[in-house]
Amino acid sequence: MVDFWAGWCAPCHAMAPIMKSLAKEFDEQITFAKVDVPNNRDLAEQFKIRSLPTVILFKNGKEWDRFSGLKGRSDIRNLLRKLSK
Repeated sequence: MVDFWAGWCAPCHAMAPIMKSLAKEFDEQITFAKVDVPNNRDLAEQFKIRSLPTVILFKNGKEWDRFSGLKGRSDIRNLLRKLSK
C-alpha cells in the first residue's frame, strides 16, 4: 500500500493517524509506504497521481485498487481486509 502525500496537504495530515493505526494492525500482512510527492515527482507522474492524498494498493506486484481523497478508517480497513485475502 503506497500513500502519496505532501506536507502542505491538510487531508493527508488528517489521514496520517488512520494510516499509522492500520499499519500496526496489518503489520504482518501488508507493507505500508509513503511517497512525498513534491520530492518524488517522477514517481507520482509514473502512477498518474492527480490529487492528494492518493493511495494505491498493490497485490502480487500489480495495482489492485486506488482511491483519492480523505477516507475513513473503516473504509480503508475494509479495503485492506479484501487485499490481504
